[in-house]
Amino acid sequence: MKAQKKPCVQSWICSSQKRIFQGDLPTPDLKSLSTLRNEPISFTFAYRADAQKAPNGRDTDIPISVQVCSELPVTVYKVQSVPFAASECEDAAPDAIGCCPDILQKRIACAEIVHNPRDTHLPYFERGETVLLNASCVASQSLFITLNESGDALAAGIYPVTVRIIALLSGEQIGEHTLTVELIDALLPPSELIYTNWLHCDCLADSTGVPLWSDAYFDLLGKYIKNAVLHGMNTLLTPAFTPALDTPIGTERQNVQLVGVKKTDAGYAFDFSLLRRFIKLALDCGITCFEHCHLFSQWGAETAILIYGEQNGKTERLFGWDTPANDPEYATFLRAYLTAFLALAEEMGIGDRLLFHISDEPAEEHTEAYANAVRIVGDVLRDKCIGDALSSFAFYQKGLTRLPIVDMAFADDFDGKCDAMMLYYTGGEKQPGMSNRLLTNAPRRTRILGLHLYRYRALGFLHWGYNYTYGRLSNGLFDPAVDPCFYKNLPGVTYLVYSARNGDPMPSLRECHMREAINDHRALALLESRIGRDAVLRICEEALDTPTIHFLTLPRTDAHLLALREHINRAIRSTNA
Repeated sequence: MKAQKKPCVQSWICSSQKRIFQGDLPTPDLKSLSTLRNEPISFTFAYRADAQKAPNGRDTDIPISVQVCSELPVTVYKVQSVPFAASECEDAAPDAIGCCPDILQKRIACAEIVHNPRDTHLPYFERGETVLLNASCVASQSLFITLNESGDALAAGIYPVTVRIIALLSGEQIGEHTLTVELIDALLPPSELIYTNWLHCDCLADSTGVPLWSDAYFDLLGKYIKNAVLHGMNTLLTPAFTPALDTPIGTERQNVQLVGVKKTDAGYAFDFSLLRRFIKLALDCGITCFEHCHLFSQWGAETAILIYGEQNGKTERLFGWDTPANDPEYATFLRAYLTAFLALAEEMGIGDRLLFHISDEPAEEHTEAYANAVRIVGDVLRDKCIGDALSSFAFYQKGLTRLPIVDMAFADDFDGKCDAMMLYYTGGEKQPGMSNRLLTNAPRRTRILGLHLYRYRALGFLHWGYNYTYGRLSNGLFDPAVDPCFYKNLPGVTYLVYSARNGDPMPSLRECHMREAINDHRALALLESRIGRDAVLRICEEALDTPTIHFLTLPRTDAHLLALREHINRAIRSTNA
């Protein structure tokens, strides 16, 4: 009898910046990485089967187990792809159109292999594993592997990581790779950035079918907040009232108001029980800063936001689109509410960790309305951080916004001309070459954000979509795993996270690349504390082969980005006492 050919799986290790598309072929293994003692570090493991024929003449897949073993804590994700056939991105990477890897499904790092001799089809299986692997001869696939994902402070040293491939038809090992990871004897400092992606509570309820503010909803919300914190986010949009965002004039999004309001002859009374529960949950999940929803309508602060409350024994809309922003009763309400809210914040220990918004994206033509809004609440919030998304320096010069949150395309207009600023991008900017996190962007273009934030001394970064799954102006509901281009043909612009069938969060590759950006910023801050800012910028310019760093500075290749971080790590290592 002719001996059966041993199954052959091609496999290779590459950096976390490499997304594996179906047509990718093996490259030489990445051999080593370095990181700091409390910093997660990731890499990609890719695999595909050699083309071979089954007895029936068809191409065959090879069921496999991938075992990742190390003294370091290991987290393994199967990378799943999302389909899209259209994009309005002017500078999209050519290989990113079509079937694009992004969804991360968690696997067991080193599952137990069990032999079942009675099963002739699959005599070996992974105990407890539900995310199965099949090496295909027609498409390359990948795992995203993260070491020390929780960011614990581990012992410095050199750690081998072994990746083995087991054929589940025979139980034999058919491949092995080894990567060495150096944990440099230094600790990343806590991030001082205000990092927020707006979590939309109505989208979470609508996309999962879990009733808003039910016990089950709070349980689910906690999972999403923990996932966001795990990936670097520390600030949470807080819907004390329904956020005045992406809503056509005269219409309403689902009411997500956390604060109970009752109007009486004596004024306004507030029930903070739901808001208190929301804040406590967020604190328990690791959130450190709370971003209060906007106090006036979007794009100009011309009207009140939607406020529901009890009046004359009935729950009804007290304020809304038909309420001018300068309405005296609305001013009375806001001042009473903010006074009560600030007392609650002090009681809960977050009084010095608040970011307030007046109106989203005001322009120069909105100066008068915005100034009126500031006058209404300015003295109540006199010592609090107030910031709004801006692109006009002339608007900032009027002294209406304490903390400009600057569109990155206009960062140079504000650079060195204001005491402090945050940065943001919507993801749909028409400025080619900016940092972005779309599915069509190479990961290095996402990760370079950390350097940009450092270069402009930004206090933080804001993005409007963590889990926004509505269409334009909150019309329609879409599943980003099925139709990632639903929003303006800009794939990935509105979300960083996916929902599993049971509603639980599944992170994305792009969310991991954002975490790398935040950690790069922390590493730059550490190095600056040792050698000074000018020396740090010189190191970055040398690594990227550029005379100066600005918001259009991008690494030409993955190798340039990896070299940048290795230069930083080497400098940190050399300054150890």
